[in-house]
Amino acid sequence: MTRLEFRSTRTGRRLDVAARTALLLSLLAGLAACATTAPPRMPSLVSESDYARVPVDRTQRVDEARQQLSAARDALGRAKLSSVTDQQEGTFARADQASAKAGQTRAVAETQASKESNDPGQLRQALDNTRAAQQETLSAEARLAYSKKLATSRAAQVAASEKLVVLKTEALNLAMLDSLVDAGVPAAGKYDRAAALDRVAAAQRAYDAASASAASAAGETSAAMGARSEQKP
Repeated sequence: MTRLEFRSTRTGRRLDVAARTALLLSLLAGLAACATTAPPRMPSLVSESDYARVPVDRTQRVDEARQQLSAARDALGRAKLSSVTDQQEGTFARADQASAKAGQTRAVAETQASKESNDPGQLRQALDNTRAAQQETLSAEARLAYSKKLATSRAAQVAASEKLVVLKTEALNLAMLDSLVDAGVPAAGKYDRAAALDRVAAAQRAYDAASASAASAAGETSAAMGARSEQKP
């Protein structure tokens, strides 16, 4: 065997060992990944096909949950309608503000004219118009402030209503799962009840926070309404 052939053989052996080592390391890494990979999570949302296996005489809690969800959706619809309807308040408030600004401009011009004419009657009328313009401005500002608070309150109520729909949806899912369990339906075993409970709890927290925000906004709106009533001419 020549020196060149010997070197080639040794090089080939080294490459063969390196390839085998790389393959072994790859296999070990794959096995380790399989060992550490978490098993697939059980579903927590009950399918209608599984729930259909529940006997009719075991559906009362689900029927009640469906009614509550329907009521929540109706409340959301009313909240959205009120939000759209009350947008007109802002339009009216801005119109009042523009009218008040025009009244102030006229009062300034009348006051200047009365000073130039030195007419006592004209001066008294100018002063009356100035006071009226000032009152109209205060009233317009109060109405605009109220309209802004009202818009914020309506938006908060819509948000709270949306969270309530989510909560009732999760409560319905839990009721369906519990009905499967109570009825002894085998499919109940494939669902993760703890996860379903967590979903209900999370939805409850979100609704409580949104409801608190809506209540706070409603209180500020009531205060703004009171301030507006005091400024009405």
